[in-house]
Amino acid sequence: METPQANRESRQFLRNKRQEWEEYRSEVTPFELRKNLQVL
Repeated sequence: METPQANRESRQFLRNKRQEWEEYRSEVTPFELRKNLQVL
């Protein structure tokens, strides 16, 4: 069983990772532009 502090730290870690993932997945790389721009 986790302590309250460990539980809070786990939630903070997951929140930060979710935010990091959202920022990462919103980036468009030059490769993606070359590959997919023709489709658009």
